[in-house]
Amino acid sequence: MVDVDPLDELEVEVDIRLIKDGKVILDGRIADLLRAVSRTGSLLAAAKLIEIPYSKAWRAITSLERRLGRSVIAPKRGGKYGGGTTLTDDGKRLLSIYEKAEKEMGVVRKSVEKAIERPDLLIAGSHDLLLERAVSKLSGAIEVHWIGSYGGLLSMMMGDADVSGIHLLDETSGRYNEPIVRRLFPTGGVSLLRGYSREVGWAMRRDMDFDRTDLLSGKVVLANRNRGSGTRLLLDSILSKLAEDEDVDPRELKSRVKGYNEGFFTHTDACRAVAEGRADITLTIRPVAEIYGLKFVPIGWERYDLVVSERIKEDMLASLLDAIRRERPPAGYRVEDDLGERIF
Repeated sequence: MVDVDPLDELEVEVDIRLIKDGKVILDGRIADLLRAVSRTGSLLAAAKLIEIPYSKAWRAITSLERRLGRSVIAPKRGGKYGGGTTLTDDGKRLLSIYEKAEKEMGVVRKSVEKAIERPDLLIAGSHDLLLERAVSKLSGAIEVHWIGSYGGLLSMMMGDADVSGIHLLDETSGRYNEPIVRRLFPTGGVSLLRGYSREVGWAMRRDMDFDRTDLLSGKVVLANRNRGSGTRLLLDSILSKLAEDEDVDPRELKSRVKGYNEGFFTHTDACRAVAEGRADITLTIRPVAEIYGLKFVPIGWERYDLVVSERIKEDMLASLLDAIRRERPPAGYRVEDDLGERIF
């Protein structure tokens, strides 16, 4: 038997990266994701095709768009997944630049072909402890991705999500969820169902005293939530009122807050950062703060409701609502008898 030298079996791969201001804008993996979106017409199908989690694909796209300053994907009507995703003109141009560089460098990417199966239920939206626990009791092919309230609604527009949990405060009316959903879905296609209320407030280590003006002085580091989350929207509302009180531009005020430009995708991750000393304070819900042994300073209650696609399987929706009703609400939750009632 002849021993094979492992060095003789090495393969060489070249990864092209597009750079802007010293930061990587696009590499081979994200280029593959854009190609897959163009082929399948679905971010969900694209993520499955190149075998990465949907939430990771979503974060990669939002990070790309933030660094580029432009949108690279957008919802479209029709398509296999009851909506669909398309590359924007900027997305197509970006991919074209990348593929031109690949051709010039002689890089050949392997094309992946495989059948893509849609889950029985896909939930995408804002992280919620009660929903998370209820979903864990369900059976079937179920996926849950915590990508923020606006992320969940956009996922629904693109035909990916069946259910989106949201808590979005409309500053004009002072009401949660309904005005924003009606504005984003003027022609229907979704229903808004009553959820429950959650107590929201500041979480910090127990030896800390805190005044919200401490955010502006640089005394504390914030564990902020991701862009598109309802909690970040609430924080922006708080900072806007502070800016009005101080008669300063809200953008200038936000620049004073250490950690503002960072983004944690779940309450759990943000509270863990505070507990581990990587940050001093975060805006969160009571039960998660208590899980991590943090001091909780309440500021009020918010509505967490469910947006449901018209294509959802009725038996899956019934099972989900039943699982939520059976789950014992954590401290800081108010679940009423009207859970699941249709608002519109």
